[in-house]
Parts: sequence; C-alpha cells; structure tokens
Amino acid sequence: MVKIFESGFLYEVEIMKSKLSSEGIESYIKNEYVNNVAVMPVNQNYILVVDESMADRAREILDRVEE
Repeated sequence: MVKIFESGFLYEVEIMKSKLSSEGIESYIKNEYVNNVAVMPVNQNYILVVDESMADRAREILDRVEE
C-alpha cells in the first residue's frame, strides 16, 4: 500500500477516496477510526492509501481534482 493523500480533515480524504472509487480504484483510509477508540481526541492525519500497482494512476486523478 502506498500513501497518495493526507489531510487533518476526514472529509477531504473521503472526497478523494470517492473520486478514486468513481475511477475504479480501491483505496483505504488509515486512522479513520482513531478518534473513536481514543479517550482523548487524537491529533493525527488521515491517510489515503492505494495498492502500489495503482499509485501512478491514482496520483494523476487526484492531481486533476486538486487543480
């Protein structure tokens, strides 16, 4: 798995995940549930990862979204 996007805001990562999904690329969000299990809020970024074989294509898609 390769990191392709990172943000402190879950909604931003979910938007990018949705864009990849619409292009047929499966992705996962690391740290998605970290605040649900911690007693105190955790200040940790959410990380979007994809399979290494799809990383280049995923980056191209996300580059278009961020423009």
